[in-house]
Parts: sequence; C-alpha cells; structure tokens
Amino acid sequence: MPGEVTLLHSPASPVAVQFDGEIDASWAAQAQHRLVEALLHHRPDPIVIDLRGAARLDPRVVGAILATIEAAGDLDVPIEVLLGSADPTGGLLASA
Repeated sequence: MPGEVTLLHSPASPVAVQFDGEIDASWAAQAQHRLVEALLHHRPDPIVIDLRGAARLDPRVVGAILATIEAAGDLDVPIEVLLGSADPTGGLLASA
C-alpha cells in the first residue's frame, strides 16, 4: 500500500498528522514538514499523531515523530500518539 502523510485541522477537533500505508525513507522530509507545521503553525492546539493506518514507518520518520514529541513537551503543547493493533514503530514510541 502506498504511503501518505496528511495534516488535518478543523476548528472542532485537534490538529492531526495522519500516517497511512508504508511510509518509507522517501516520505521522511514530508513527514517532518507536516509535523513541524502542526507544531508551529497550530500551537497551542493539541496535536494527534495518528499511526493507526500506518503499515510500516522508516526509522527516519520515527525519529521525526520522536523529535516532535520532545519539542511539543518543551513548548507545552499537548500531544497524543494513536497506535493501532500493530505498532509500525516496532515499540519505539511505547515509552514516548
């Protein structure tokens, strides 16, 4: 399944960065851009990183997600990571 990274925002819900399909290394820059956009341009709105539709994430994408979680903490922006039944990060976000 081809991958897609989408930024979703509506006034009635939190900002969401949604990951679907296989997010390989070619998606790393776009994923990082979407995450930074959510964090900086929609602050102080809560951010949801939705990984329920992701089949696989490249380690660089996981790194961008972890950096976003850390930056959100530094900026006091609430953040939530949604994982489906299969964790596409291989457990790397379990402690985040």
